[in-house]
Amino acid sequence: MILGGFSLAGLFSLWSAFQTDRFAAVAAASPSVWFPQWIEFAQREEIRARHVYLSLGDREERTKNAVMAQVGDCIKTQEQLLREKGIDCVLEWNEGNHFRDAEKRTAAAFAWCVERVTTHGRS
Repeated sequence: MILGGFSLAGLFSLWSAFQTDRFAAVAAASPSVWFPQWIEFAQREEIRARHVYLSLGDREERTKNAVMAQVGDCIKTQEQLLREKGIDCVLEWNEGNHFRDAEKRTAAAFAWCVERVTTHGRS
């Protein structure tokens, strides 16, 4: 099974993959990894999905909100943590801010996950 979503739903999908092994892949398009204490959680817990797609708009960190402005650093850290744990993952950067082409970006996330699960299965 694949779980995914955009923004907060993307973060929820990542979190869910730490809670159960029912998901082979996670499609996290512009996930809210800036959320307070998320990175600390991801560092100490084990994700159970084998494939994770991450994406972010290249202008998302350009915000006046200091917490949300950390999203670029947080997504890079999230990718690094996944790779260190041997998870098959990709981080794709998209043009624009958080709201640009959300549907297309989410579809691309799911397409990547479907391809990975079809080709590689759960391993």
